[in-house]
Amino acid sequence: MPRRPAASAWEPWLGSGALLAALSSDDRLVERMFERTGGMFRLWLPGAGKAVMLADPALVRDVCRAPADVIDAARANRVQEPVIGRQGLACLDGQEHRRLRQAMAPAVREQVSLRLRATTERLARRVADDCPIGVPFALEPRLHLALMEAILSITLGLGPAAQRAWEGPLRELFRRAASYEISVRYLLRQVGGLALWPSFHRSRNACDRLIHDEIARRRHPIEPDQADGGGDDLLGMLLRARGDDGARLTDEVIRDQVMSMIAGARTTTATGLTWAFERLVRHPEVMSRLVAESDKGAGDAYAGAVVYEALRVRPPVAFFGRVVRRPFELGGRVLSPGTTIVVHLRCLHHSPGLHPEPAAFRPERWLERRPGGYGWMPFGAGTHTCLGDQLAIMQMKVFLQVFARTLDLSPARAADEPVRLMAISNTPGEGCRVVARRRAATAG
Repeated sequence: MPRRPAASAWEPWLGSGALLAALSSDDRLVERMFERTGGMFRLWLPGAGKAVMLADPALVRDVCRAPADVIDAARANRVQEPVIGRQGLACLDGQEHRRLRQAMAPAVREQVSLRLRATTERLARRVADDCPIGVPFALEPRLHLALMEAILSITLGLGPAAQRAWEGPLRELFRRAASYEISVRYLLRQVGGLALWPSFHRSRNACDRLIHDEIARRRHPIEPDQADGGGDDLLGMLLRARGDDGARLTDEVIRDQVMSMIAGARTTTATGLTWAFERLVRHPEVMSRLVAESDKGAGDAYAGAVVYEALRVRPPVAFFGRVVRRPFELGGRVLSPGTTIVVHLRCLHHSPGLHPEPAAFRPERWLERRPGGYGWMPFGAGTHTCLGDQLAIMQMKVFLQVFARTLDLSPARAADEPVRLMAISNTPGEGCRVVARRRAATAG
């Protein structure tokens, strides 16, 4: 690794300016800071204090491999608490985190199956069939709505009719959760920034009532033979789970896991899929190869490569973080307890040492190797890797192949869509505006 330049007294202030630029979706200053400082620079985070930002894969590896008594993997995730709750999987660490993850894993793995694949394919066909033809439209809201339907089925076993009551409250909650306002209010939480926000609390309470009503219905069913929670969905698994002391999980713990899965599907799956389409329509040679694979029914290897590459060049989550518990040496510097470590995912994913021509959209790079290591981390890292990562990848591949068989898509305008940072999510600035035409082979 190249020698790291000496720290400058101005570095925290320049670093904070770089972060502000990143928050306005301009990474150029961030990139220059990484070039200037060798892949790590200091900054000051309002509400958190001392911090460092990383994009060097070797440094990220050292952070992810550090013992749990040195690096706290959950504390930085508390920015998600307003939505997922303080007992959400991402906000927990240690034994409690392991126990809940083990309870949830079978239900999530079960969904990566032929049964759910068929369900996802039906959803994708419906979305493709409903797309307007010959006029520009935003694909993002249609994908978000369809994947919300899928995750409500996976987590709660709800069919389309039962889901109608959920659409408005969830849409309103996530509209507020994706706003700049929640970021500012979180930073000001010590002086009531979050507590004094009645409109947000009303929308969250409306969602909480729906979840708690469903928990109560499943805990106390009309049919006695369903008293174990019923179903092989996530809620059923959580209702049957027991702690080390034999006690059942509380309703609040279950609520937080359900909301964690719903929020994760929106942040990663739906946004990641939207970016995949935004990249595809601007790379016709990639689209042609995807269409050929889909038409031949020759598996989904290339569709998978498109997903991996889209998640690399446009990671839907902008950052992930850790907090130092004990003095920790990193890149020749000793970080003091309480320091926040922020990993800038887009800059990490564009590391030329790991990805030749990092700015190029080249799915072929993933046909010879599987993603992994410390240069491709759209789902996080270590014990806090997203539990639904394989589920998300499967759903994205299915949607890409169904659309490739059904529609010819082109961009509404040739220029790349700008990256818009909404809370911690990188979203397409125009919602992936495309023009669709029916493919001749499938028309009529």
